[in-house]
Amino acid sequence: MIKKTFYLLSLLITVFPVYAQQIKQERTIPHIDQLAPPYLSTILLLSPCADISLLGFDDKDDDTIRIVDEAKAAYPANTCNNPALANKLFKARFLQYSTITLVDDPWNLDVEIVEQNRLISQCKDTACLDKVLDSIISQLYPLYISIPIDRPTTSGRLCSGKVDLASDKKMDLVIKKLVASLSTDDNCGSKDFSDYGDNPIDEDKSKPYTNVLFDVCKSNVGDLFIAECKMFGNQVDADTWIYLLNTNSEPKLLFNSNTGPDYILDSTCNGMPDFVTSARYSSVEHKIVYYRYNGQQYEAAYSYSDVHLSRDDKGNSTSIADLIEKKEIICK
Repeated sequence: MIKKTFYLLSLLITVFPVYAQQIKQERTIPHIDQLAPPYLSTILLLSPCADISLLGFDDKDDDTIRIVDEAKAAYPANTCNNPALANKLFKARFLQYSTITLVDDPWNLDVEIVEQNRLISQCKDTACLDKVLDSIISQLYPLYISIPIDRPTTSGRLCSGKVDLASDKKMDLVIKKLVASLSTDDNCGSKDFSDYGDNPIDEDKSKPYTNVLFDVCKSNVGDLFIAECKMFGNQVDADTWIYLLNTNSEPKLLFNSNTGPDYILDSTCNGMPDFVTSARYSSVEHKIVYYRYNGQQYEAAYSYSDVHLSRDDKGNSTSIADLIEKKEIICK
């Protein structure tokens, strides 16, 4: 049996891809009738012209009718009466919000999409809309199909080296205090999970037993303490912390999440790598959050709900970014 290691924690030191391998090596745009979106808002984001009754939604419900009519009102009259234009609208919208889920710098692509949507909103007739949609498809389709199905691993690393605690007694004391505080019931708990049913959790025998897995390493901004709660049973996510260490002051919290970093990106901000986390909400939805270093701590710069749609003609899973939230982080 292969021993478990630091799951999320190790991903801060060694880089792993966040995206699972897909079935085929080519991307295609799915047909709208292939979709199985879990939410009405998701399908309306892609196309208000879709036959929602075929997608499992009640097209006789008054609230549903109102929501669909409001979505259609955002486009020129007769948009949905033209099958070719309605299909083009779906393709453009799919390319916008699916490509966001495939790039490592969605905040940059978002700038283009905001401008594209501004041009759509200015169209007063279908001729204008047709022209704008053609432009969007021509811009995004080459990018969409060029992104590999098997995503290559990034080369970024949060840390540049290890810290020798044996030669630094003051730092060792700081670490012990941090571990003790994170092992409390409010954080990782005091229960001994070192042997939980059929899923024993490995522990580093060189360190005193705790419910915290941790490491200390060097980074561009100083020595970091990186820790997570030990996982047990069928647990998927664990609380994760990143502290900046200083023997002459209290450790400074740079990051805390109950999902933990998934992988480090090649891009940087204010001297530190960006990273992304993924939390599973359901079998068809994940919360994706991109963090950037603002010079003092890590902040959520871009996030969205990754909503599964279907598989394309090549068998590849497709999803889109919905409920996007963003905050500009100034990078120097």
